[in-house]
Amino acid sequence: MPKFDIVLLGMGDDGHTASLFPFTPALDVGDRLVTVGEKQGEPRITFTVPLINAAQNILFLIAGTNKQEPLQKIFHEDIDPKAYPSKLITPDTGSLWWILDAEAGAKLSPDTSKSLKE
Repeated sequence: MPKFDIVLLGMGDDGHTASLFPFTPALDVGDRLVTVGEKQGEPRITFTVPLINAAQNILFLIAGTNKQEPLQKIFHEDIDPKAYPSKLITPDTGSLWWILDAEAGAKLSPDTSKSLKE
């Protein structure tokens, strides 16, 4: 498995990242480095979850009020990660960083903010 030094990701307002969309077959692909993701029937090439998780550093850049609800689900609720695929990004041995603007992080609790910094 190759290991990228850094992978930079965003997150959609449905909780997707890369082209890993909620409840799609691409979320379960583990035998390839890339696969075909799908949004509303349109194919997209994407890294697989294992390839992203093998990176040394993973950085999410999140902005906007439309990201508040998915962030709350990802950080506060025991949810199926297939509903919010960004939750599947958990590095094997590297670091995970979430960089949020004030609007995106406005509804997160102080405890969450502290744990995000650690």
